Amino acid sequence: MNKTIYDAVKKIRQENIVSFHMPGHKYGRLPRKIEYQEFLSDIYEFDTTEIYGTDNLHNPKSIIKQSQINSRKVLFPESDNYDLIYLVNGSTCGIESSIFCSVKKGDKIILNRGCHQSVYNSCLVSDLKPIFVGENISKEGVFIGVEEREYIEAIENNKDASVVIITRPTYYGMVFDVENIIAKAHEYGMRVIVDEAHGAHFNLHDIFPKSSVYFGADFVIQSLHKTLPCFTQASVLLVNRDRINRSEMGKLSSSLNIFESSSPSYLLMSSIEICVEQTEKFGKKLMEDLLNNIYIFKRKVKNYKIFETSDPTKIFINTIDKGINGHDFAKLLRYKYNIQVEMSNYSGILMLCSICNVKKDFDLLYDAMNDIVEKNMFTLNSDDNYEYDGFFGYDEKVNYGGVEDKSVSDDGIKSLKKSKKIDLDFPSVIPDRRLSPRDAFDATKVSIDIEKSVGKVCGEFIIPYPPGVCIIAPGEIISEEIIDFIVKAREINMEINGMLSGDFSKIQIVDCD
Repeated sequence: MNKTIYDAVKKIRQENIVSFHMPGHKYGRLPRKIEYQEFLSDIYEFDTTEIYGTDNLHNPKSIIKQSQINSRKVLFPESDNYDLIYLVNGSTCGIESSIFCSVKKGDKIILNRGCHQSVYNSCLVSDLKPIFVGENISKEGVFIGVEEREYIEAIENNKDASVVIITRPTYYGMVFDVENIIAKAHEYGMRVIVDEAHGAHFNLHDIFPKSSVYFGADFVIQSLHKTLPCFTQASVLLVNRDRINRSEMGKLSSSLNIFESSSPSYLLMSSIEICVEQTEKFGKKLMEDLLNNIYIFKRKVKNYKIFETSDPTKIFINTIDKGINGHDFAKLLRYKYNIQVEMSNYSGILMLCSICNVKKDFDLLYDAMNDIVEKNMFTLNSDDNYEYDGFFGYDEKVNYGGVEDKSVSDDGIKSLKKSKKIDLDFPSVIPDRRLSPRDAFDATKVSIDIEKSVGKVCGEFIIPYPPGVCIIAPGEIISEEIIDFIVKAREINMEINGMLSGDFSKIQIVDCD
């Protein structure tokens, strides 16, 4: 058998890529240095299941129960009123379980438009009525968050809602005040669920915003694997015992049984313990070093605009002003300079830094960015005088596991120096809704050309990825703005999840005839 996945990942690892992307362990940089060689070298021997002596994540009574208590004491030492629960299917299952145990079929749910797709999936599964609050998006496409008054107004106008969903921080590391939002929701008996997937590192330094745990949220979900040294999918759910009674805890447990694997990974749970121990021993010192490296890097950069984020470990760099859209710039960094970013949008690139990044990473990034400018590799609407020197050699193609990736071939990247300037603004207007997400999902659908779909009822999720934020969901009316975004995104080969049409030329609509 040709092991295409294994061979591709192995080759990538051998290339020693500079990682500014998740997971936060950066290819095991910290665990390899600090007393965990046995775990890493004998990983199969740590892969077990629920047998005598290993406990059961779905009904923990011994080692898992104690481990969760220990982790809560390290990560949130002042929050004795919260229980911490390990998640092995990522924050997704924590979000879905928290919602499912808090609602009844047909309930209203207040959510920000920029929420994760797992929230939309919950609306579909539980047949909920979504009440959206608008998302602030900068001209660079950075998700800023929601203004406090937007949430307060939605709560006041929908006092019968069951749940308020808050995404904080955003994918781009932006936060907003939530204390009054949480208090207002609680005033009307609503549950508050905070998607804090990108904030697991907030307790490592006073420079960071405070976790929503400190403002009394009912459920807070964090992805340890995103910003801390932990395996992918390893996350935690924090439950406020002052707000969630014993009966409701039972419903949460049942919900986790539905949305999470019945065979929890002991590799992931062991990874959480190692991560928490590393954080306890070295986290604050390593975070000081990281913040210092970021400060020096930002101070040195003169040729690019850097967006000021609430979380300094998220670095958004504007590239379009230098003549190249972020998607093309990300490919250039990866295939010419061996630097992998977390994500890109039309305007620039997002770097996700963790305590496992070192000074050399930032030096290499700085040198690469300067090299691109000094060689004038990309210019818009002007003559290009850069002599193309070949990223791989003119005839070489990118090939992983015997499968050629044509999108990053030498010829493909060579063409990027003609980076096209287009207006690609993330849709800001919340579409009108004709059907509930569930009714639209269950309805008969037909595929039609994108350009002919304006005014039709959308039958599928359309989610540019990353950051995984839905621009239109089943049951919503397709607008000119939506179509314009999809067509332009298609031109620059942006990844879009949810669409049945592989080339994004057609869209599923609800057959209303």
